[in-house]
Amino acid sequence: MSVANVLDSIETLAERFLPPLEPLKARFRLNVANVTRDVVVNGDRCRVEEPRGDADVEISTDAMTWREIELGRLSGIEAFGSKRLSIRGSIEKSLHFEPLFRRPPGGFKYSLELVETRGGRISALFAGDEKAEPLVLIHGLGATKASWLTVVPQLAKRFRVIAIDLPGFGASDKPMGRYDAPWFAHRVTGLLDVLGIDSAYIAGNSMGGRVAMELGMRHPDRVKAIACLCPAAAFTKRPALRLVRVLRPELGIVASRLPRSRILPSMRQLFADPACVEESWYDAAIDDFLSVWRSPRARMAFFASLRNIYLDPPAGDQGFWTRLKAMKTPALYIYGKHDVLISHHFAKKVRRHLPSADIAVWSDCGHVPQIEFPDRTAEALTGFYDRAASKQVPA
Repeated sequence: MSVANVLDSIETLAERFLPPLEPLKARFRLNVANVTRDVVVNGDRCRVEEPRGDADVEISTDAMTWREIELGRLSGIEAFGSKRLSIRGSIEKSLHFEPLFRRPPGGFKYSLELVETRGGRISALFAGDEKAEPLVLIHGLGATKASWLTVVPQLAKRFRVIAIDLPGFGASDKPMGRYDAPWFAHRVTGLLDVLGIDSAYIAGNSMGGRVAMELGMRHPDRVKAIACLCPAAAFTKRPALRLVRVLRPELGIVASRLPRSRILPSMRQLFADPACVEESWYDAAIDDFLSVWRSPRARMAFFASLRNIYLDPPAGDQGFWTRLKAMKTPALYIYGKHDVLISHHFAKKVRRHLPSADIAVWSDCGHVPQIEFPDRTAEALTGFYDRAASKQVPA
């Protein structure tokens, strides 16, 4: 694809513009080969112009990848996951770009929606056949639905994928609330109600895994099976319990300054091999995190959620481990041996309390399997859900 063809292709975007359902104002900067143009969206209007000022999102790729995207053979999400496309700025806004323009039929397609629920609006990415079995993907603490992008295309071949931002995170509303596992689980079932979904498969990473377990324990009729990737679970040893009980999440409102130099090392240690993702991914993830962190309500939601993970009671009649032992929902657990946040030794404890569960410890993995090993993760989830479904079918 020549430079002239790239330029012509970008220039026609305004003619192929599909106004979004939700108002959007954004400046997208496209760097394709040696061509740079800004695509400016303001409500129901779109224009393409020479680069000017700061962009909300900067999307960079080569001419061949751009051509495949334009022909509908490849999606931006697939290109991003295969490291053929990089992003700077808001990942959330970058997700809006592709659905804004008409492209040939076929290939992987997705949509973004703000779903109105009784507890506020929940941002969700939808992909896959609308008639396929629903699979809800739930992110971890401080993350967003973007943490699942690496596996969405594969999972969408089999399921109707619904990747959500939990309330308090990402593009979802940030209401006043408890921000503990039962509270999140109630919001997820509220979303299912609005979408007209009786029951769904659930997958959660980190805190999202804890929410998945809560759904399995509290709402077994709404959950077909759960997959928990390095899930947070109630800690038996809590030496700082008294102090954490006294600390209030509202204090997080004043913690507005968070330098990039402190975030990057924390992100890199999530992976057994930090080089498994490109530096541009870290840059984009930090950009997205900081854009949300500016919101006082987002900071309060973060600290409230973190506090409640620590305060989760492990024992007693209503303790986490007691309730987990009684859970009947089919469950898969995947732990990373190099996870610095959730020890893989939790696998042994889960096995003692829930011997029916499928449990795996990946020796080459850290805290985010779906990013470190997307193909392996998608295969593990799909295989487990298929096995769970075959056991539920009456003979």
